[in-house]
Amino acid sequence: MKTILVSISFVSIFLFIAVAYPTDIPETITLDSISQVYGPVKFSHAQHADIAGDCAKCHHHSAKGSTPACGECHESIIVYHYDVAKRNPNLGLKGAYHGQCMGCHKKMESGPMGCTDCHEKKAKK
Repeated sequence: MKTILVSISFVSIFLFIAVAYPTDIPETITLDSISQVYGPVKFSHAQHADIAGDCAKCHHHSAKGSTPACGECHESIIVYHYDVAKRNPNLGLKGAYHGQCMGCHKKMESGPMGCTDCHEKKAKK
């Protein structure tokens, strides 16, 4: 009986760690779904996950243990200017990226803030 309880405890702890601390965090992600004017952004996901410490800081409004991609909730529509005062659930993908990224960079007083700090400008056709 004691062996069974110990085994169940170890399995429970393992499952908790596997859910709470995912190991399948991609090292980098290329954000390119809205790259009409600027080139795609290489985003160091693992580095930002380490800094944030909690996936829910970026993957907000999701079920515990769920980390959907931004595009699963935010449509790939063009939102030219992000305005935190007008934040709403229909915020487009570009606005969501800019609000999350630049909002955090502003708060931390660190990180890129200008367009070409993250994006390479595409040549005009």
